[in-house]
Amino acid sequence: MTYVLKEIVDVVKNGNDIDSTCELVSKGISEKRLTFLQFVESLEEILTSTDKEIRLNGVKAFVAVLKKLPLDFFQPEELDFINQFLCERFIDHHSFVPIVLIGIEYTVQMKNITKQMIVRYFNTIMPHFHCQSQLQNDRNTFYCILQYIFLNRLDDLRFMGPDFLYFIISSMDGERDPNNLILLFRILPQFLRHYPLGHLAEETFDVIACYFPIDFYETEESKITRDELATSLSRCLTCVEEFADFCIPLALQKLEASLKVAKLDSLHLLKLCCESFDPIKIKNHIEEIWRILKMIIMTDTEDSADEIREAAIGVLTALLYSLTIIKGDNEQEQLSDFLDIVLKSSNRFLLDTQATLFIPSIKLLCSVGKTSNYASLKIANKVYLILLNKSDVSQTEIIRIIEAMGLITNMCIQMSIDLSSIPGLETRWEEVCCYFLLYAQNELPEIKMSALKALKISTKILTNSQRTNYYCILIKLIESDTTDSIRKETLSCFKEAATYFKEEVNREIIQFNLNIFNQSNDIVLKSKWLNALCCLGKEEYFFTLISDNLCANLSEKQAETKITLRCLRDLVRNVENINLVHHFALNGGLLNFILTTWINGIKSCADFSIFRNEIILEDVSFVTNSIVKVINNSEQIQILNQFSQYFNDIMNTKINFKTLSDTQQGIHSYMVILLESILNSLNTNIKLNNVILLIENCIELSTYSNNSICSLSASRLTATLINKYIDGDENDFLIDNFKLHLESCLNLSNFNNVIIQISWITKSLSLKGHRKMLQWIDWSLSLLADPLYGKVMTQCFKMLTQTDDGYLNKECFCSVKLLYRQRIFCYVIEPLISKYNTSPESVKENYLISILYQMDGNTYVTLSPYFSKILPLLLQLLSPEQVYVLQSLQTFRNLLESKTPVLEDYLQSFVPKLLNLSQSSKYMNIRIVALQCLYNCCDYSLIKLLPLKRQVISELAKCLDDKKRLVRKEVVRTKSRWLSIDVVNDDD
Repeated sequence: MTYVLKEIVDVVKNGNDIDSTCELVSKGISEKRLTFLQFVESLEEILTSTDKEIRLNGVKAFVAVLKKLPLDFFQPEELDFINQFLCERFIDHHSFVPIVLIGIEYTVQMKNITKQMIVRYFNTIMPHFHCQSQLQNDRNTFYCILQYIFLNRLDDLRFMGPDFLYFIISSMDGERDPNNLILLFRILPQFLRHYPLGHLAEETFDVIACYFPIDFYETEESKITRDELATSLSRCLTCVEEFADFCIPLALQKLEASLKVAKLDSLHLLKLCCESFDPIKIKNHIEEIWRILKMIIMTDTEDSADEIREAAIGVLTALLYSLTIIKGDNEQEQLSDFLDIVLKSSNRFLLDTQATLFIPSIKLLCSVGKTSNYASLKIANKVYLILLNKSDVSQTEIIRIIEAMGLITNMCIQMSIDLSSIPGLETRWEEVCCYFLLYAQNELPEIKMSALKALKISTKILTNSQRTNYYCILIKLIESDTTDSIRKETLSCFKEAATYFKEEVNREIIQFNLNIFNQSNDIVLKSKWLNALCCLGKEEYFFTLISDNLCANLSEKQAETKITLRCLRDLVRNVENINLVHHFALNGGLLNFILTTWINGIKSCADFSIFRNEIILEDVSFVTNSIVKVINNSEQIQILNQFSQYFNDIMNTKINFKTLSDTQQGIHSYMVILLESILNSLNTNIKLNNVILLIENCIELSTYSNNSICSLSASRLTATLINKYIDGDENDFLIDNFKLHLESCLNLSNFNNVIIQISWITKSLSLKGHRKMLQWIDWSLSLLADPLYGKVMTQCFKMLTQTDDGYLNKECFCSVKLLYRQRIFCYVIEPLISKYNTSPESVKENYLISILYQMDGNTYVTLSPYFSKILPLLLQLLSPEQVYVLQSLQTFRNLLESKTPVLEDYLQSFVPKLLNLSQSSKYMNIRIVALQCLYNCCDYSLIKLLPLKRQVISELAKCLDDKKRLVRKEVVRTKSRWLSIDVVNDDD
């Protein structure tokens, strides 16, 4: 290693390639081929040089080697030498400070460093280091040293007393870098909680408080957010009890600010004060706190925006929690006095139910009441008596009174307060729910809705007689023709009642009406009751009842079957009903019934209006697929083993569709739909027999079937099976064989089926990242040039970018490669653009549509390398006479919403075109999307927008007379945005 030591001397002198040479040295030291002492001795000439630059290079080499050695490498004696050396170099010259700080940062973490060494470091640093005169990176290094000390070795420095504390606050005083500040704000609470502040408490607080409220505006390059800084600063200001006398006045003072963000920060800080400081300290400021909170909560001004009002209510809640834990004989009296102040301030709003702040006052009181049972009882007594004693009220007031009593009732239920225990309500408590029941029968929808919401809250406290009345109301509402919102709220109430009173609801509502429901021929009534029954899918008590009633209404009549399957679709789609879906999959359950019924119905050529109805079959397939998707492997295997025998003709026998009889063709075509619903979501761990034969049969069925839904199911199943089961190089010949077969079928009269099959296989291979995928994509690109097939082939490029919720996705256990869309886009976009520019007019459109489809599925990051080639095409389409103007506009809107940077340079090109479309297009949707694009243009820089402002506002004025209300609404929104582009907001 001698040659390395000689080399390092030359390298250090020249100051080049120090790091790589030091790496060799540190490796030699680690492997014991060289000692650290030998290395230092070799640097003697450098470290004692009169040239400070050479000495600096020597220190850099010293620290570089040091940092590459393990933290437990040095013994205490060796560390003591390193410690002394770094301290001497620290005061050698100011240019040495940055590199020495790096050395100190590493050595303080070493295993064998002693208290004396750490003290020596700080005895050296404190008189010679002015933190704020250093560069940002060097200050950050110093703060990282403090972070380690605060967390691990603070006890070693405690004896230094106020001097060390003064040094810390002096070092951070004036810090402006947000990255350094966030680090300081995160480490200071640990330090301040465990280090005595003494007479420097106020000065320490002042140094931190000068940053409140945070004045920091985020940019796209910002690694931290303003909220992170504000939250960390608030924790610093409230971390120790000594800060209470300074922090509360600070928060109250800054609440007077006009900026919304300053108000929110101040309210957050005040809330932390109430949660962190001694309640006695809080009590001293209670009157001033309430005075300011009252101004925010109980005034209807811009300053009292919902967000600020909610934050103020949060402070009030924290304040009341603080009051409830004050110790002493007059504890209850303290809380009672403050509650009286709050109630007195709210009284004028409680008496005037039409006041804007009536409901906000009720919400305020509810927040107050949830702090203690005493507060809840006092507030409930006051509010209930005021509201129950009101008479001669208008319909608007009734809605507000019901909402208010519902909120108070909810507060009492959450606090486990029995209404009969509320003072003054002992004999009147039942009137509350009677009020709700009375108005639930009102004809006015708004009143009915408000009463139902209140009843839902009050369900668990209804008396027996009230519940009987309630059930009658629910039955009537379920059976009546009401608005969608009332029906939704009715079912929500029904569901809530079934949660608390299962047997009662079953007896009084369901069983009582079940016979009438089953015997009725009224399809609308059956639909209503089936929907009501299905909304109980979360309650295990009703599983069998739901399943039996659904089975009873399947396959009897077409109309009943349709409504039952529609209910089933909604039911299996709802994630809350996962346990019920598992119940359906049980042996002899609903899934068994559906599959058995439809298999028998298709094979026996029974009622075609049910068993071969495309809408019904699609619903059956969706329900079966959804159930199979959520059950476990063993349950899937059980389903497969139970029903595979019925699909033997498709799964295990070679099909020649042309030789089949018409009856057999029909049976095979419809059976493949059921087979797809079972196999589509099978776990790939479940192996299938004769997969290749099954794929070939599916291709045969998809190619020759005259039924579009059957052909589509067979195509999808082919794609799914290839994605899941065709792996390895040895199966490449199969993919080639499928391609050759489909090529030969393109001359058939029903070539549309063949193109759809090609599209699904191409998507399957692309999702999987199969080695043959590019071959199939190239084939698809070549088919676009064919005048006969090209138009249909564009759907392939649409499918490649779209995600289907039911097929070929990870939920169905298919293989889906990361960024597959981006990979396809980058492969096809240049050939598509090139072909568009060179192809004859008869097929140009095919390439254009494919380009639009590909753009629609990708972000600007993917599009950006090709944007200069794509943009001219999009601009050509922005004219009223173009067929695909809407697709082009939607693509533009997506790009504008994502603030695509390159579009900023083309504003003058496309803004006039958008204005023309917003006026000239005869289609409402096009005019609306053009206006939305204009609205999103305002996200770009003002310097680009100002030259266009006058033209845009003038042209938009002409659109205000549009005959469609939705267009006029969009015009007003867009024009307002353009008018205000050069107006500076307060927050700015």
